[in-house]
Amino acid sequence: MEQGPYVKDEEEFDRLLREMYAAHPPITLSSEYAFLIEEDMMTLLIRLARYKFVARHLKEGDRVLEVGCGSGLGSIFMAQHCAQVTGLEVTGYEIEDALKHNRRDNVTFLRQDFFDTTEDEKVDVVVLLDVIEHLDEPDGRRMIEKTARHLKPTGMLVVGTPSLYSYDYQSPASRAGHVKCYDQRELTDMIEDTYGRAVAFSMNDEMVHTGYPKMAWYYFVLAFLPGGAPVP
Repeated sequence: MEQGPYVKDEEEFDRLLREMYAAHPPITLSSEYAFLIEEDMMTLLIRLARYKFVARHLKEGDRVLEVGCGSGLGSIFMAQHCAQVTGLEVTGYEIEDALKHNRRDNVTFLRQDFFDTTEDEKVDVVVLLDVIEHLDEPDGRRMIEKTARHLKPTGMLVVGTPSLYSYDYQSPASRAGHVKCYDQRELTDMIEDTYGRAVAFSMNDEMVHTGYPKMAWYYFVLAFLPGGAPVP
């Protein structure tokens, strides 16, 4: 592989590049990501920043359940920082894209409605990013209650959702798809009806902070079971 003149050790650099190319043949991304790369790279970077925030809170031994994994890039991202990720998605074409993207042995994708899953096997972390806003409030509450039954006593729930106050500025597709967006306090109170403690963060672009929530575009909530005990 021919190199430019600005390389300290051309032979070693060439060897490393050849090894990388041989071990990782190209992946064809889905139309969703093709659109983001061609038309809206900012949104792609912000989406990845959300998963970076989650990844920073994972442990190497964690088993993670992502509900609403979409086309799978986030699950693959998280799997680089924990033991195993299972991604659930109800939309067929997105699961097909996720399976095409994935080359990691510690990621499993399933086309399944979370409400139809059994609760026998417990996980360390349940992740809901950009999911709860697609449900009305009663179903959102029911989803939060069900996540607790999937967690180990020391487990953690991570919820990420667009702010109520960003709704008028969301894309046409987002406004068409979102059923119920939340005020941060409203969301935290709902989660604490099931969980013992919920810790809220705001997000603007890639910046996660604890600033005034009504000026935030996006919310994160980390939630923990009461007293480290499972919810019946």
